[in-house]
Amino acid sequence: MNSVIAIVVNYNSGLWLERCVGSILDSDYPVDVYVVDNASSDSSFKDIKQLAEQHDNLHLIANADNQGFAKANNIVLNTTTADYYVLVNPDCMVNQNTIRFLVEQMSQDQQIGLAGVKILNEDGSAQKTSKRRFPTPENTFVKILGLSNFFKNKEKLADFNYGDEAGTANQDKQYVEAISGAFMMVNHDALNQVGGLDEGYFMHCEDLDWCKRFWLHGYKVAYFELASVTHAKGASSKTRPYRVNWYLHKGMLRFYRKFYRKQYNSLVSAMVYVGILSRYAVTNFKIFIDKTISR
Repeated sequence: MNSVIAIVVNYNSGLWLERCVGSILDSDYPVDVYVVDNASSDSSFKDIKQLAEQHDNLHLIANADNQGFAKANNIVLNTTTADYYVLVNPDCMVNQNTIRFLVEQMSQDQQIGLAGVKILNEDGSAQKTSKRRFPTPENTFVKILGLSNFFKNKEKLADFNYGDEAGTANQDKQYVEAISGAFMMVNHDALNQVGGLDEGYFMHCEDLDWCKRFWLHGYKVAYFELASVTHAKGASSKTRPYRVNWYLHKGMLRFYRKFYRKQYNSLVSAMVYVGILSRYAVTNFKIFIDKTISR
């Protein structure tokens, strides 16, 4: 039987952490679970210690400070050995058969280095970011202008999210450019070739970066419609929206510079930088308005 390690990085996730870990422990496939806490100030990590006393396969790692998503996951990726690793956001609930399903699918297709499943909202609707395209200057420009519907048949200019284009419901396997970082399973052999998450990202966009690197190393990224997890998107980041927004846009800049800057001239790059910074300013203003209204 293939061994599996699940990694959950926690930072002030509240009651969601115990729910998430409990759902993984209830899987119908044996999993060792590692919770890496980034110096949470709430009671989430303290509460999970009680659960760890009841489960030998639940391991806890406490960081002295907040080291970010990538670095915290890499602590486990670099110090343990398993056939498969699954990275799970603490605001996710994993269905009982999801991990078994993915292990079986990845075992049958050694081309797959990284795999994801359908990500559901709490109301059961599907999150569009379950399967995505890489953001490029072209499709970003089209999206900003709201022209995505006019370019559905032009892959280079289509929307970031595949929607229904990557395959029909009940299709077992779809190769896609990128999957959601909320839940990702990685093959250990592929991991040895590609390497861990880029610690240059503190949070956000490191999942896109990882997907890009797997493709560049000759592996495929797969999406499976028949398995799912429920994701309360942003449950652990609602208390720090400005900081999260900063790291999101900082990650966008890093992703562009790393993979696309050399493909475009300085004018295009300047437009990309201005676009990202403008979007950062606009979203910060929206956060301010929302916080003001909610008072």
